[in-house]
Amino acid sequence: MTNILILSGLILNLIASILIGYGRIFRSKKTIEKESQTRGEENIYEEKHRLLETRVAQLGAILLAIGFAVQIWGNLADS
Repeated sequence: MTNILILSGLILNLIASILIGYGRIFRSKKTIEKESQTRGEENIYEEKHRLLETRVAQLGAILLAIGFAVQIWGNLADS
């Protein structure tokens, strides 16, 4: 049971790290071009994309904390 908890925590941490880096890892060339098309006015596409990046990173941070907590729980249950 403790090995399952520890492994579950590690899997959560892996998923969380991918979510935290989502905005940089999976950014396409088209997205970069759309974000760089600012000519002095607001770029609505960039604002929406950065909001999405922020929400996904926040979810990743929460999952990271949960993953560490599950690993600690698994290690403490083993003792």
